[in-house]
Amino acid sequence: MQFMLIRSDHDPLAPAAANPEAVLDDLLRRLPSAGRAGAPALAVAFATDAEALRLRLWPGFEAVTSGPFAPGERLPAGFAVFEAPSAAAALDMLRAGPLDADLTLELRETGCAGGCPGIAPESLGASTCYAILLRSDAGTELDAIPAQEKLDRLNAFNAVQAAGGTLLAGDGLKGSSRGARLHVKSGQAGVIDGPFAEAKELIAGFWMVRATSLEAALDWARTLPYPTGPEVEVEIRRVAALAGPQAVAPLLDADLRADASLRAEQLDAALRAQLAPRVAWDRP
Repeated sequence: MQFMLIRSDHDPLAPAAANPEAVLDDLLRRLPSAGRAGAPALAVAFATDAEALRLRLWPGFEAVTSGPFAPGERLPAGFAVFEAPSAAAALDMLRAGPLDADLTLELRETGCAGGCPGIAPESLGASTCYAILLRSDAGTELDAIPAQEKLDRLNAFNAVQAAGGTLLAGDGLKGSSRGARLHVKSGQAGVIDGPFAEAKELIAGFWMVRATSLEAALDWARTLPYPTGPEVEVEIRRVAALAGPQAVAPLLDADLRADASLRAEQLDAALRAQLAPRVAWDRP
């Protein structure tokens, strides 16, 4: 099973929270090192929300809000994607981690309702990357399955963007009823099982893209055929530090490679299905 570990800081102005490298190091030390089972396939830390945007879309309209956002909001400082045999095993892994920071760790199971394939992390290089974080709503919290035509449109879009080198990674997240939070404070840790009440502060999925600027990432986010809606909200964050496929290549064992290959085949099939009606129409 695959999970996402999301870090949020109790005090976003604390030195560690304001330092993306420190956030990334903290995420990595909570999970096994490269080459061992459970090691992260992708780990990222974000620049502060002063470099962030929120895009809200509804039929015929949009609204863009620049960071920094309101004090007291639960903002992700970074995340890591990793494998574990079960949710219980993943939570035990986190419980055994360090307790020397004041933060919240949210554990979520990855996966898209309806079975649309995720994008396995590609080579990240030295490019500037941005994460497009889809905010949850009542439907995503219930793991509602979108209409098949919406899933086909998204799969085809993802396939084209991944093949072109713009889309570097992405996946959905299951509803928070499958998740848990580990609150670490003053050397102690407490666990709260989901679901969580504040749906609009939760993440329902992500895309990580190569873009030249925050504005370019915003333009890309505008083109996404979101399967949720009709109202959609995303948060766009600059990735300031990351551990990508180059750093964790040994963990791509045979099972993970097979999974990545299957996802690539699913994306290719979705793209062919999306293009097939157009090809038939063009025939003389």
